[in-house]
Amino acid sequence: MADVNIDVENFEGQKKVADDLQFQDIPHDSFVNDKSKVQTHTFTDFPPTAESDEEDVYDKTQLINDESKTGSPSFWTFEYYQQFFDVETKQVLRRIAGSMVPSPWSNYLQTTIRPNPDLYGPFWICTTLVFTTAIAGNMASYLSVEGKDFTWKYDFHKVTFAATAIFSYWWLLPAILFGFLWWRGSKANYTFLEILCIYGYSLSIYIPISILWVVQFEWLQWILVMVGAVMSGGVLVITLWPAVKDDTKKTAWIVIILIFLCHTSLAVGFKLYFFNAAAPQISTQTSSAPVITKFPTTPHPTSKQQNKKTLVAATNTTRSRLKNSTLKRNRVIYKTTKKPM
Repeated sequence: MADVNIDVENFEGQKKVADDLQFQDIPHDSFVNDKSKVQTHTFTDFPPTAESDEEDVYDKTQLINDESKTGSPSFWTFEYYQQFFDVETKQVLRRIAGSMVPSPWSNYLQTTIRPNPDLYGPFWICTTLVFTTAIAGNMASYLSVEGKDFTWKYDFHKVTFAATAIFSYWWLLPAILFGFLWWRGSKANYTFLEILCIYGYSLSIYIPISILWVVQFEWLQWILVMVGAVMSGGVLVITLWPAVKDDTKKTAWIVIILIFLCHTSLAVGFKLYFFNAAAPQISTQTSSAPVITKFPTTPHPTSKQQNKKTLVAATNTTRSRLKNSTLKRNRVIYKTTKKPM
């Protein structure tokens, strides 16, 4: 058998240490009653968490919404005009397509513009139309004189004229129409912004037409004028008819006809001013040698001078004849009165 040695002294020492580590009940009343010896610490600053960040964002959003509800932005602030340009690209494209195709069964304003009329699309449509009309007009002028003995010069005044005509039409016509509807007490409740938006999008059809006007065929240019005026003008007439139909029949028809005629006049003005064949003005035939012009030493008499000389010659002839006849008569008288010696 194997011998087993047990260290009794070491075992008894470990048992004694374990007995000393036992938990003991300590009375706390003495410490609680003595408040001067009590020391406490209150935590006030806690590290940020994801939940607290979300709460801060929510609070800021609520604060912004509350401020927007309390009052509208001022007329002189950027935020006031920002609301007129709050539109998506899909909406702009849809409004451009709707302004080119008149539909008697749907109102362009109610189905496409409301409830968010914008100025973003109309502004860029007018700006694009200014440059396409001016550039295409100069190109048409160049093509009309190409191959002839005349030089061509770019006309920068066309840009200024196009900008003045287009932006004046976009602002003045809606302002006049809105003032008329307000004066007549229209019940359609068309706002000035809505009318401005309708007129701005109605000009979009003239952008591709202005490019096609470069083609030097007179009949094609006039067909494009009629197509653009009828299609976009038809959208204007159908859209604005509910605003005037409650008025007298005569007044309503006069207003609608004037709206269509003004829209057609704009297209006709584009054609006549920008895309008519320009008459050549400056000759390209130049010579490096000096041009010497020889004048006659004796100038050719004019008709008045010739008449004067003829009259003088006739007068002299008459005088000489009278003189001769007088001399002959005097001789005859002298001979008859002379007595013989």
